[in-house]
Amino acid sequence: MRSITNTNDLQMEQSIYQLSLIVTGILNIIMGLYLLLGNYRYKKYPIYYMARICTTIWVLAFGIGYQLHAIFMWRFTWPTAASALTASYFHLAGICFSWGYTSLLNPRYLTRSIKIRDISIFVFGLAAYWTVPLIWHDAPLYTLLSYCVFFGYAAYVAFVFYHTYSQVSMRLMKMSLGNVRDFVRWMQVCTDLIVLFGIGSVVITALFPNDSLPFVLLLFAGVGMFSYMVYSIENYGKVIDPATRATLDVSMQRQKRKKV
Repeated sequence: MRSITNTNDLQMEQSIYQLSLIVTGILNIIMGLYLLLGNYRYKKYPIYYMARICTTIWVLAFGIGYQLHAIFMWRFTWPTAASALTASYFHLAGICFSWGYTSLLNPRYLTRSIKIRDISIFVFGLAAYWTVPLIWHDAPLYTLLSYCVFFGYAAYVAFVFYHTYSQVSMRLMKMSLGNVRDFVRWMQVCTDLIVLFGIGSVVITALFPNDSLPFVLLLFAGVGMFSYMVYSIENYGKVIDPATRATLDVSMQRQKRKKV
């Protein structure tokens, strides 16, 4: 009797997990498509346009990733593959964050060398993440070791962003533009949520590869975070002209100081 009860509990847990994946995945895809449909209006603002594209790719990648988890249910049958899939779209999100959001603060940030560097690290990361499931079915320690690529890249990206933010935010605030001040504030909140959710989620994935309850909570927390992120990037479009002028002015001032 106890065995039957345990089996029923496990089936119920898996059903809740699968349903949560499907629901949150669909919500993410809807948000991504919403951004995508509105992108055409901002082609004359290349930095903001790229940030919207990066955010769209990011949100859609999570939505598609959730659907793949729901279809294959690797969390219960092939934990290392589930962890590799999670790390793959989180790493892609890190690149999108770096290219899109850091560039909003420093329009001169994204150079060709940075693109090559980030893509190279991503390819190396994919090799590390997916080598583990090709060799081991369930290997938490090796999974955690492979995640060092993501953790290292995420920590560096977060450091670069916050360093840029600290240099730019006060100058933007001193311009006494109310709408730009709002942009600075929501950028701070949005980034804090992204960093906490991103690094925290991958840590939990590594520590609990076979459990579903932590992921159900993360899935719905993620929807809240993505909703705020989409809201924030959409709101930026309402102050695009003064915000673009302000960030360009600050970027030019920094460039001049470097040359002196």
